[in-house]
Amino acid sequence: MNLRKRFAISLSLFALAGLAATAANAQTVLRGDFTLPEQAYWCNTLLPAGGYTLSLVRQPSGINMVFVKGEGLEATFMAPSNAEEVSERSILKVDEINGTRVIRELDAGFLGKSYRFAVSKPVREMTLSGSIAKPLTVALESKGE
Repeated sequence: MNLRKRFAISLSLFALAGLAATAANAQTVLRGDFTLPEQAYWCNTLLPAGGYTLSLVRQPSGINMVFVKGEGLEATFMAPSNAEEVSERSILKVDEINGTRVIRELDAGFLGKSYRFAVSKPVREMTLSGSIAKPLTVALESKGE
């Protein structure tokens, strides 16, 4: 094996080890289950109606990531850095824009933070223009972390 190939393999293994170490230092700060009564978009991802598990994970860099798992679906979203203060309830706030449901907010009651997510451009274009109506609140049942 020539030196260049050895270096490339060593560098790849080093990068993988670094990623594993970073993942090991990540901290799950909120975990819970929720059930969507209707399909809804979260950013660009369409979540069908059904049950999901949600984890809010603080990365070593300080960035919070939201991991959502449901039947046949896994999605990851970066939580906005400008979280606002909120009550002790953990809920998802789902808005309706021209008949399309969009998850707009995650209130992480245990942390006392509320994360507001933007509606992605493709979803905005799909819903055309219209007003937000019929907000829906989905309870997040904490699993205790």
